[in-house]
Amino acid sequence: MSSLKFNNPTALGVGQEGAIFGHRASVVGRSVLKSGDGYRWDEYHLKLDDGTATTLVYESGIWKRFDLFDPDVTLSARDAADLGVGDPVTMRGSSADITYVGQSRVAYIEGRAPEGYRVGSEAHYFNAEAGNRLFVVSWTGDEVEFYEGQNLPRGDVERAFGLPEQSLLARIFRGGSGGLDSWFDADNRLVGTILVAGAIFFFIWAQGASSEQTAEPPPAVPAPSLHLPGRAQGDLAGHHYVISGHQINEIDEMRGRFGRHEYDLVDEQGGHALLIQGLAWDARQWYLFGPASDSVRVSPNQAATLKQGSTFTVDGRPATVRALFMCRTIGSDGDVPPGLRTGSVRYGFTAQTRDGWVLARWNETDIEVRTGRILSEREVQQAFGRGVSG
Repeated sequence: MSSLKFNNPTALGVGQEGAIFGHRASVVGRSVLKSGDGYRWDEYHLKLDDGTATTLVYESGIWKRFDLFDPDVTLSARDAADLGVGDPVTMRGSSADITYVGQSRVAYIEGRAPEGYRVGSEAHYFNAEAGNRLFVVSWTGDEVEFYEGQNLPRGDVERAFGLPEQSLLARIFRGGSGGLDSWFDADNRLVGTILVAGAIFFFIWAQGASSEQTAEPPPAVPAPSLHLPGRAQGDLAGHHYVISGHQINEIDEMRGRFGRHEYDLVDEQGGHALLIQGLAWDARQWYLFGPASDSVRVSPNQAATLKQGSTFTVDGRPATVRALFMCRTIGSDGDVPPGLRTGSVRYGFTAQTRDGWVLARWNETDIEVRTGRILSEREVQQAFGRGVSG
């Protein structure tokens, strides 16, 4: 079967890292599953920094989280098979109603999947709901597994992994759960055509409606009032760092302006790093950057030719430009790098590799290129404290 059938409907891929559910997480695998009637969903298998595992499920444009649990009321495979839609079942002290009964088949796996997953393996399962709590009971032979899930707010996963948030059209045309291939798999081409035509009409209408509006651009979002104390020191990503300097920068992107804190760090060997709070709007996300290797050679003029979606190579890995911006320094304290006085302006972009991020900034004569990764807020707080009011 063509690999196009299992295209990834999201920008989240195996090997990417982020900070979610209060932990740093790595995507170790992705599985595509289908129900007996051809409905598809994608499961992203995460390993958290405390050693536990969790699963993100993407279906019909919605992200969900599911975790394995030990039930307080035992249920055998035979008993589970006797239940039907509408039957009540006790799950974690609550009475839940069964909403769906079916079979699943693992159609595709990349990376590492949970034990028992293999391409072609099948299982029986039912879905149950208790208010906003979701439950799935799955069984193969005599082995029964219990999962509790929840719908995640829109944008949470994208922000957690620093991914672009998909538009309506993007979710339709990328395929996968709720996308075109789930319609065409069932050979329902007429319905799929109507869906696409309606989505395009909606998109054109929305664009036209927005173009008629003459509202002022939204006000700039200020940097958080809390910032890390100067000269604080702590252990972060395997190094002992001291905060040597602090800058407040205003970032101007296509969708608006926001302020963020940036901290210059010095480690025990005299090496320098840059800690950024809110690389892409979300102040709960932290990013640690170090200098890119000497193999990355790009001039300010070359950097200025790159556009959103452009690709280039960093340390032998492809990187895709995610956002272009203008950066203006509006305040600083401590040891400030040369040339970065208050009021200085630089242009730049952020780019994403399979397992990290690239930050490039330049002016007329100089350019800095850094590579880094996302940190959890907990990691930063443990290293440097919760911050002080500015």
